[in-house]
Amino acid sequence: MARSSADITVKGNNVIDVELKFASSGTAMLKLRLAVERWRRQNDQWEKTNTSFVNIQLWGDLAEQTAGIVQKGMRCEVKGYLEERSWETDTGEKRYSTQVVAQDVLIPVEDIESMVRVQRNKDGNNSERPAVQMKTPAATPEGDPFDEELDF
Repeated sequence: MARSSADITVKGNNVIDVELKFASSGTAMLKLRLAVERWRRQNDQWEKTNTSFVNIQLWGDLAEQTAGIVQKGMRCEVKGYLEERSWETDTGEKRYSTQVVAQDVLIPVEDIESMVRVQRNKDGNNSERPAVQMKTPAATPEGDPFDEELDF
């Protein structure tokens, strides 16, 4: 018998505020909700036909790392697998929900390069700071190591 798989890749914009939580066991947990738009070409113009909202669940180190980078409105791509949850309401009705359990989160390079967070001060003024701190390259030794002539 062949094994089945429910692997999925979802690309969209996160539409909720990111809040890192911890389970009673101490495991980090993060939820995202991606808006995924479907477009079609109508004559010479593109028109949006549908928007779906997909719930994403992240656990452990991936949740902690993602919480420090992803914010509301940011584009991202999530790779993972589908999982169905079920529960009973107070009235005894059975409910179902499908979500993606993330195994990898990717952010487009152009978004990382231009990522700037705007924070509100208590005064209401905006101050900008880079969301991701870039390390400055280490000083290079005197002279270029690739400057010597090579015998071919």
